[in-house]
Amino acid sequence: MSTVPKYHSRFGGMWVDREDWRQELSRRRGEIDDQMARDIETFVRDGVIIYPGAATSAEVDAFEAAISKAFNEGSNDVLCQLPGDQINQPISRVAERRGLRVVDAYAVMPEALTLLANKRVVDFLRTIFDADPLLFQSLSFDRGSGQGLHQDTAYVVVDRPLELAACWIALEDIGENSGELMYVRGSHRFPEANYFNGKKHWDREEDGDDAHDKWFSWIEESKNTMGLKPELFRAKKGDILIWHADLVHGGSPYSDAAKTRKSLVGHFCPSTAKPHYFSYRRNRRTVLQYDRLQYSSLHFDISGKTKKRGIMGDIRSLLSKSKNGF
Repeated sequence: MSTVPKYHSRFGGMWVDREDWRQELSRRRGEIDDQMARDIETFVRDGVIIYPGAATSAEVDAFEAAISKAFNEGSNDVLCQLPGDQINQPISRVAERRGLRVVDAYAVMPEALTLLANKRVVDFLRTIFDADPLLFQSLSFDRGSGQGLHQDTAYVVVDRPLELAACWIALEDIGENSGELMYVRGSHRFPEANYFNGKKHWDREEDGDDAHDKWFSWIEESKNTMGLKPELFRAKKGDILIWHADLVHGGSPYSDAAKTRKSLVGHFCPSTAKPHYFSYRRNRRTVLQYDRLQYSSLHFDISGKTKKRGIMGDIRSLLSKSKNGF
């Protein structure tokens, strides 16, 4: 008689969030190699895994060239948000690049899609998701976000809230005082918070700012109680960090305004789950395939790309298999 798996959170999660994850890992060893097993163990313990140099210099340079061209020449196809604002506007309407957040670049720039479809990332996510990953949101920064310590589950909403992971790709060597990404190793196993009316995510209208402030205080209290301290990710160009949905992270303060911290962030869920915007934006439910990665976008209507992307995805997949002798 089979038993129902128990999870760390009452919201469930991935198989790596189950109390019996070690037994499950042992059961899967026929399909998971030694290196992936070690990566899983690290991820379960720390809530984060780092792949040094996983993105090639050529891939990073191609994205930088494409986005620089868009800024230099102006583009109505690439959307950005001003600091502290969530309203999208074409980059052709902005004068200063630094400090902007470019949203869902992968929907209009194949160079971004190539980076976010990185083999190490996709292999790892397919393993913990038990499905092809669905890329449903991305942000690109030139400067540190300056965002305080938080958990993505409060803001990035999926119908199965803990079946979520993110990757952070360094687009240059990250120096000191540049607003480095900071994260709290092991914080994905904080005791459950209960400030959002039984939900995992925060809704300003329903929950109010007071609940949000209490949640921030709870993060600080939990961190201090467990004796955990934030670590700075001084990455090298091409390094990729993957974090758990509940890992506490943020952007450290930067003291040198002249420094950049160029990065590309992607948020993923299993292809069997649904991003929240699927429930209220019917024209944003299109899901396209790119090799073993699926993707959708809140900010762009990608339905017209279906046929073209499907053909290109098939060609890319065949070329990849040919190179690997499959």
